[in-house]
Amino acid sequence: MRDRSSGDEFWHVSISPLGLWGVVAALLLLLAGILLLLMAYTSVLDILPGYRSYSQRIHDSLVESVMRVDSMERKIAVMLDYNDAVATIMNNNTPTLHSTVMTDTIRYDKSRILPTRADSLLRQAMEAEHGEYSLRTQRIGTETAVFSTPLAGSLGRRFDPSHGEYGVAILGLEDQESVAAIENGTVICISGEPGSREVAVQHANGYTSIYRNLSQTLVRKGQPVRSGEIIGNIDSERNDEGTATSRAMLEFELWREGTATDPEKYIQF
Repeated sequence: MRDRSSGDEFWHVSISPLGLWGVVAALLLLLAGILLLLMAYTSVLDILPGYRSYSQRIHDSLVESVMRVDSMERKIAVMLDYNDAVATIMNNNTPTLHSTVMTDTIRYDKSRILPTRADSLLRQAMEAEHGEYSLRTQRIGTETAVFSTPLAGSLGRRFDPSHGEYGVAILGLEDQESVAAIENGTVICISGEPGSREVAVQHANGYTSIYRNLSQTLVRKGQPVRSGEIIGNIDSERNDEGTATSRAMLEFELWREGTATDPEKYIQF
């Protein structure tokens, strides 16, 4: 800028090419920021061609959910059909075969099929007294349980509450002096005199196992133990040369909700 009367220059602005490019870049960044804000906080995307609107995305999500529910419903239907077929065979009736027609509104058509040898074999296996598929074989559940043995050996005395025997005596095999927990649980009591200790372990479903005649305990009260974990030792009588002259014996009891139970019903000795 120059003075009109004298013509002297008193102010000027000099813009270099690099500065000009900087101004252009700043304007572009500003425009990009404004565009991002519009896309994030307005519905401008819904009017762009080729971009799926919010309602369309909700529709796609609903369609996917309906397809998943339909798939689960069909899987449940197959499981129910299988159970119905097994029940039909057990009732000495002929099962049915479903057609391959699959629609959302029409149930499967059923047609009778002739009995096969496999049906008879299945019925025979399920009605047997024992076996992998026998319905009469006791399974692990809320009323029955299968535990591991606390000591490898044989029974020297059986369960007989009428004579005051509320547990069993287990004679350990040669050099078997380690006593293990029969199932996961928590040590709730350690008592007895040195050389004749007693350990009680609380298990799930109201079971309590008691291990008597322990010469040494390796756990403490309140300690959690796992099935098969060594909780103590028992001693066998030995001569001066250190050779065992008698088998070590463990007194073992199993209680369920305050009632003594026969350990042979739950443990295979």
